[in-house]
Amino acid sequence: MEDCTRVVLYGTFDGAAFSTDNFLQIAVILDSGEKVEIPTECVTSADQIVKKDEIKLKDVIKRIEKFDLATKAVWINEILNKLGSDYGLHKYCAGYKQGKFDGAMDRKKVTIPQFVADWIEEGKKHCKDVSDLFDFDFTNEEVGNWFLQEKPFDLVARAWLDGYTVEEKRYRVKAKGVYHHSSVLKLDSITERWFFGSEKYMCGSLGKHTRKELESAGFGWVFDCPGVEIEEVE
Repeated sequence: MEDCTRVVLYGTFDGAAFSTDNFLQIAVILDSGEKVEIPTECVTSADQIVKKDEIKLKDVIKRIEKFDLATKAVWINEILNKLGSDYGLHKYCAGYKQGKFDGAMDRKKVTIPQFVADWIEEGKKHCKDVSDLFDFDFTNEEVGNWFLQEKPFDLVARAWLDGYTVEEKRYRVKAKGVYHHSSVLKLDSITERWFFGSEKYMCGSLGKHTRKELESAGFGWVFDCPGVEIEEVE
């Protein structure tokens, strides 16, 4: 026959018999109740179909595994949403809250700047999931610049899903009226000794410090000293 349309019939196996021309035929009962006989070469078991689907699924998973975390979240959420209202990221997040996913709450929280934390919290008021967050208001210049410099999509996705801690502010401490080659309070990371040095970066010396680090080293007074300039840095 020419220009045949191939179709798939689903039914239940109901035995086999040889036709009048001595070819083996498979008896199949369709969902409608009708019984038909089909040549064995035209019959495929459901198990074989499932195995073919599994191969395709593995290909999809293999492709998704190559994505960064944020892209994975977008793909998985879209796939789950296609399955219906009982799926999707909102269901996934609900599982997190109820402890249904083993170890979900044991993941180490990422550390992000305070302005990013503020942006995420504001986004949660308007975005249904993390994929929407990446389309959320980028008029905040500080957040926009941070994204351009860091490209932190994985970091933001983890902060949304697993929670986060806000990184401590860091400060550069400078003595006022002192030559710039020796005006910045620094810490030698090898000897752990403090000294005043150049504003320029030097290998092994740290020129940015948290308040806790300064106070622990006995330099808490710099925050109240009129002869010292405190500059908040990235």
